[in-house]
Amino acid sequence: MTPFMNNLEVESYLKHELLRNTEACHESQIDKLLSWLCTAPKFTTFRVNTLVSTVDEVCEILAHHLYKQAAAHGNYPEIYNVTVHPKLPDTIVIGSMDKANIRPQGKEVIVDATCGAAVLRGAHVFAPGVMGMPAGIHCGDTVSVFADIVGQCKKGFQKPYAQGSRMFLGIGVVRMERKQLYAKDLKPAGVAIEMTATISGCPVIGANCLPSNLALLQNLPSIVCGHVLSPLQNEIILDMCAAPGNKTSHLAMLMGDQGIIIALDKTKSKVNNIVKRCQQFSLHSVHTFVCDSTKTIQKVADPCDPKERHNLVLQGPPFRPESFDRILLDAPCSALGQRPQLANRITVNQLRSYPPLQRKLFHSAVSLLKPGGTLVYSTCTVTVDENEGLVLWALEHFLNLELVPAEPLLGGPGLRRSGLTEEQRQCVQKFCPPIVGDDCDTDTVGFFIACFRKKMQFL
Repeated sequence: MTPFMNNLEVESYLKHELLRNTEACHESQIDKLLSWLCTAPKFTTFRVNTLVSTVDEVCEILAHHLYKQAAAHGNYPEIYNVTVHPKLPDTIVIGSMDKANIRPQGKEVIVDATCGAAVLRGAHVFAPGVMGMPAGIHCGDTVSVFADIVGQCKKGFQKPYAQGSRMFLGIGVVRMERKQLYAKDLKPAGVAIEMTATISGCPVIGANCLPSNLALLQNLPSIVCGHVLSPLQNEIILDMCAAPGNKTSHLAMLMGDQGIIIALDKTKSKVNNIVKRCQQFSLHSVHTFVCDSTKTIQKVADPCDPKERHNLVLQGPPFRPESFDRILLDAPCSALGQRPQLANRITVNQLRSYPPLQRKLFHSAVSLLKPGGTLVYSTCTVTVDENEGLVLWALEHFLNLELVPAEPLLGGPGLRRSGLTEEQRQCVQKFCPPIVGDDCDTDTVGFFIACFRKKMQFL
């Protein structure tokens, strides 16, 4: 299996990149990685808003909701395992069910590959993702949901879709008919098919599973990022590429909403999403600005005392050098760690465009970080050039930085022979093959985290 079935140029590029950078990485391991990317993680994670609730309270609410939902769908007494993560005290883990016996039933509905991936992670089918629906289907009907993995299904398709071009996802109940989806000048929204079971076995998570201010559905490595940065109350924090605000809100909660978090994105609509996320959790320590984070440094900066620096930060970018105690650079990346990937259509040119951008952002981050401060770099991709390669480049170009363990260490080490020493490999953490397993720490999305500290004095 491969997410690049119709994109062999990218698959070839990725294989070459991994083989070129890691002598210990064989083709069989790369094939294992590609197959892994096509499957959904068996665990769902929530991050709890510990400012207003406890993880035990949210665990109880989730377990009760999933039990009632299973009973309503005739799956009684289906019970999901809902537990608190043993190392992350604000994280809830829900295991998947064994759904190997699910078979298609009823008429067939076709959704696009992006929608299909979301369904396998526990989402319902929303109207924009429905590509094909036969005539004669009515609200309340049970249907089989298939994903178009070749991207050739036309919107509004009515006939059975070719066998080799689709993937069975699961069973659902129709909530919107053709006339509500495909009428002229219509922009449909909302749940079109309410999923009752999927082949991944992930719990179906609807908007009504929890009050919105109690917790957030978030991938485990993304939660780990916040704990690695470990912000303290009354510190000044920079989140350089903050949209949609999930990690930003986590940092605010870890600080008890006491201090200053500057959250940047270069697109106004994305900054609006950060604001909405923070409003969802009633956070007051986050200050958002529309800004290109490669252009955040004030060129002329006279000396100023700490109190004045505090006030200047609140005015927004550009910022004086050495203004921030801690910086999160969750960099724009190729996102090849997303799971499951049913059809990835990224181009080679797009892949090549990310490392130069990441380096520019890193330059800014180092300049803005105070001596003694912490910089966390993360991506949701699996390429060496964007991960271990960036760390190697950073250590060669910024002698005032030191690589420190990205604790808590839940992922595996960096790849062997990627240029990093054995000690450096153990400092970073990478979530992807060859380190995989059946536990929630290894069966997650592909991700990379590195933690740097700026030396107090550099001669």
